[in-house]
Parts: sequence; C-alpha cells; structure tokens
Amino acid sequence: MMTDAKADSAALEGPSGPPLSRFERQRGKILDAATMLLNQRGIAGMTLQEVAEQLGLKTTAVTYYFRYKEQLVRAVFEDSLQRLKEMVEQAGKADTPRARVDQYLRIHFDHYAAAMQGKTRPLAILSEMRALEGEARAALMQQYQAVFRGVRAFFGPADTAARKLRLTARTQMLNEVVFWSAIWLKQYDVGDFDTVRRQLFDILDGGIATRPSRALPAALGTGEAVAAGDSYSQFLRTATRLMNEVGYRGTSIDRIAAELNLTKGSFYHHLPTKDELILQCFRNSYQRLRDLREQARKAGLDAWETLISVIAQAMKYQFGEDYPLLRTTAFQALPDSVRQIPYEHAQRTTLLFSGLLVDSVREGAAKNVNPLLASHIIMSTINSASDIRSWAAKQDRDDAVADCLSAITRGIFHPA
Repeated sequence: MMTDAKADSAALEGPSGPPLSRFERQRGKILDAATMLLNQRGIAGMTLQEVAEQLGLKTTAVTYYFRYKEQLVRAVFEDSLQRLKEMVEQAGKADTPRARVDQYLRIHFDHYAAAMQGKTRPLAILSEMRALEGEARAALMQQYQAVFRGVRAFFGPADTAARKLRLTARTQMLNEVVFWSAIWLKQYDVGDFDTVRRQLFDILDGGIATRPSRALPAALGTGEAVAAGDSYSQFLRTATRLMNEVGYRGTSIDRIAAELNLTKGSFYHHLPTKDELILQCFRNSYQRLRDLREQARKAGLDAWETLISVIAQAMKYQFGEDYPLLRTTAFQALPDSVRQIPYEHAQRTTLLFSGLLVDSVREGAAKNVNPLLASHIIMSTINSASDIRSWAAKQDRDDAVADCLSAITRGIFHPA
C-alpha cells in the first residue's frame, strides 16, 4: 500500500511537472487509492467506502469528487490510458522498430519499478474494462484502440492488408507481454529489472527456435477435459467464454443460465457458487493444456515438437468461439479470497512450458534463453489470441496459427 507521504508525492505534480491545486492533489490521491484497490480486487470488489478508508476520509469526501463508483472507475481507466498513450508516444520517437520496442519495454519496467517502490501510481489492469458496459466501455475502448495503433506503428507502416494483419497480431502479443509482466515482475528484485528487460527483449527479438524449419506443429486432438453434452460442461464452456469477453463482474449466473436457456437451479445442482464455477474454469483450462502435452508424448513427439504443437492447439482453442482456454490474466479480477488457486495454475502453466523449453534446448531445437521469460511470452501470446478472433477469421485458421508461432519461434520483427 502506498504510504500517505508517498501518495502525497505521487499526486503532487501534473504531467508536465508544475504544482497542482489542492483540488487536483486530492483528486490524484483518490485515483491512487482507487487504482490500487481496483488492481487488487477488481471492479466488483472496489467500493467508494474502501477508497475513502484507504485515505482516512469519510465516503462523502470521495463522492465530492466522484459521485458514483462508475465515475471513479472510468476516471481510473482514463488516467491509465492517458499515461499509457504518453509512454507510447515517447517510445515511438526512437529511430527503428527494434529501438522503439526496446524503449517501450524500458519505459514500462521503469514505471513498474517506481510503482512497486510507491513512487508513482500504478497503471490500472486494463483487462477489467471488459466488465464495463455501454457508453463508458465504448469510449474507453476507443482510447485503447488509439494506443494500440500507436504501438503498431512501432513496427512501421501497415501499408498493405497482409502487413496490417501481421502487425496487428504482433502488437497484440507485445502489449499482452508488457501488461502481464506487471504480475510476474513482482517476483524479482527491482535491481534485477534491467537484466530481465534485456533478456525479455532478446527473446522477443530473436525468438526461441534455433532452426525455424523445425517449427512444424503436429496435429493434436482437442483433448477436452469435460464432456460436451451435459449441463455442467455447458456451464464451464459458457463461463470461460464470458470471463474472457466481459470479465468476472460481467459473468453472472443469470447471464450464463440465460445464454444456455437453463434455470439457475440447474447451475446450483452442480456448483454452490459463482466463484467455484470460475475456479473450476481455471482448473479445466490448465488440465486441457496438460492433456495436450500427454497426447503429444503418447504420439512419440520430442520436446520441441510437443511444445509447438501444444501452443498451436492452444491458439486454435482461442481463435474458436465455442470453448477457449480461460485467460491466465482473468484471475486479476477475482476477489482476494479466490485468487490464490488461479494464480497457482498460472504458475504451473509457466512451469509446464518452461520444462518443455529446457528439454528443447537439450535437443538443440531451442535457444538457450531464460525459460521462465520465454514461457511468459508464450502464455501472453495464447492469452492475446482470444482478443484477435476477428483477425484470425480474416484468414485461414492454420495461417493465423502459423503467424503467431512465427512470432514466438523467430521473433516479432521477423516477416511471417
């Protein structure tokens, strides 16, 4: 938690540095507290009362600035998007695509270090914008699209349809890597950030494969961890898709039951609470990845073939509309009481890919890169795929998968 002194410091200066008015300083401190609570508990778990308590104020002191919770939530996202836009503009001044991406990472890592030390307000977890509805969501998504186009410009002009398709996927992957790093960077000492950033950039730049010709995924079955026809399976499928699309807050039992034309009673016959359903979705997504790995092993694939085949099938899951994998980033919106299990599954997924990478290095198929960082890039790419289904739909599904695999194996600057 940011101390009062540090909160005062973080809210003291505006974007260009001059002292702020008392009104602006107090508003800034409210945004400090609200951003941290939103990141910790999601939109559903953040209340105006708790924001006030964080600052030692009465709730009426917060409602003077933000009458409704929805106004404060929107202000938090607008603030983060504006700061993100400034980061993108700063990085975009570099001369080459590689220099721009390197600078983009450097700016974010510097920001994360300052936020961890309580020197600045963290960026809000933007995936929580999925939980918003109506005009607020539309306006914020429009702001994010402007940021997205700015990052895509790092790679050069999107002057043909084919190049625009490729750069869109690269941009989605890069942003997901950057945003997900805010979670796993907490495991490192701030003094190691520069080394981690350099190693991360090297993987993004050069990929993980020693011989690109080996990046030929084998076809794996779907490896479903649940049966397709029963109502329990239908609840899992629908809840997973909705969590990816509208977040924890938007995934209500009423909405799931309405989509399936089932009663709420049929849900409670299988699961006692919504949180238990979401936890089961996390367990099931992890199990589906494990099942794919086991299929590959039974088929006699080596570690490298297993790795790229699992990634390829996971991408196909995400590009499909029926039953994607639950994004590992979805746990950030969960209540504190249920976050631990999904976080552990995210860590196990990282270790699953790390183990395959280490064995692939021994086979001579993968570069001797930091396997944990490479695994985070793989997970980020799989996560990002659920947001670019429309991109994948504009081309052959196998071509879309191959393009994403190319970014992982050969680097984000390599032409597909």
